[in-house]
Amino acid sequence: MRSEGWNPPGCRESSVAAAKEVTRALMAEMRGAICLERRRIMSEAISAHVLSLPEVMSARLIDLYIPLPAQPEVNTWPLVEALTLLNKQLAVPVVQDQDLCSALYRKGEPLRVARFGQPEPEVLVKADESMLDVVLIPLLAFDRSGYRLGYGKGFYDRFLHRLSLEGFRPLRIGLAFTMQMIDTVPHDPWDEPLDGVVHEEGFIRFT
Repeated sequence: MRSEGWNPPGCRESSVAAAKEVTRALMAEMRGAICLERRRIMSEAISAHVLSLPEVMSARLIDLYIPLPAQPEVNTWPLVEALTLLNKQLAVPVVQDQDLCSALYRKGEPLRVARFGQPEPEVLVKADESMLDVVLIPLLAFDRSGYRLGYGKGFYDRFLHRLSLEGFRPLRIGLAFTMQMIDTVPHDPWDEPLDGVVHEEGFIRFT
């Protein structure tokens, strides 16, 4: 007789996957309801809070996403502008062979629309990922345990896991609006937690 509450691994994975999809759809709808002007104001506040972090100010190389035109996510263009003025070296995530890697990026360089709609540099020059100090990550939802719900393709989880296996551990910071925080993000054993989240009201650091 099996004990109460026990589920075979396949059932648990299926249950978590279903919970992720329900949460993903709900949070995408809620985030999409934020008006453009409010999102602009909150994104600028988030940029200011990111720039107040000592780890960012001392960073050599920072990986940050360029916002997807089709997604109402935190706009990182103010950060690109500010970090460029601070002479920070920047990298952006690019997809190669179904996996994420970092490519060097300078403000003003031409971009192209890549396979999944994400902007990528037209000329890809791989960054030295051993130099990465900070990775700024998009998300749909997060909780106070540091778990993040992304867009469902697992790119960032594999990317962060690969860096860890190679001995690199940049600071992992999610960028989000406060309404994206939920009680519990459904997660799998392979999901990589964040070190913190910056939102329009400040910074939450996870232990």
